[in-house]
Amino acid sequence: MNVPIESEDLAMLRHRFGRAIEVSTAYHAFNNHEVAVGPDKTCINEVVRFQVTHTLLITYYSFIYSLFDPSGVNFTEISKSVVPHLPQDGKAAAALAIAEWEEIRTPMSIIRSNIGFHHSEREKGANKGYESYGRIHPLAPELIMQALRVFFRHAAEVFEPREPYGVKPSSSDTDELMRFVLSMKEEIEASPHEDIMELFRSALARA
Repeated sequence: MNVPIESEDLAMLRHRFGRAIEVSTAYHAFNNHEVAVGPDKTCINEVVRFQVTHTLLITYYSFIYSLFDPSGVNFTEISKSVVPHLPQDGKAAAALAIAEWEEIRTPMSIIRSNIGFHHSEREKGANKGYESYGRIHPLAPELIMQALRVFFRHAAEVFEPREPYGVKPSSSDTDELMRFVLSMKEEIEASPHEDIMELFRSALARA
């Protein structure tokens, strides 16, 4: 059965999400030591790798903000016309992403505006941006991104993407991904808040 082509705003949101996934991939590659480091490499030592990792984290968080940007592609608004057509997991994934975003919206906005896509001209403003990391559970952005993966996979079942997937995910893969999202939510609720910048500072001290 043919399904309708997705709306333009959903297509642009999906496109932006794809770019966010790519930034996420770059950040995790650097954070997980999956890049070459050495005097003959672009990353000449561990300090450079850490610094690039932090810059990629700022960019990653800024891209997540852009997925909920009230002046651009706004998942909260765009998803309203899509969710009624989705199966229960798709609806639940959208609700989880939106709820988690509301929990971290203010500090993510400060990071984006003060040290991310924009930068404060005042040191006080920049410091406020860096301090905002302490108000974000490190798993919260990951939960949002993986919940959005589930949403877009289910959306592709009822609306044909204008930019098709390279390889269509299987339904079992999507079910497993949703279970992972729910496990992250449980871990966020059970674990204490960790300031990710403290983790970076500790790592730099050991480098």
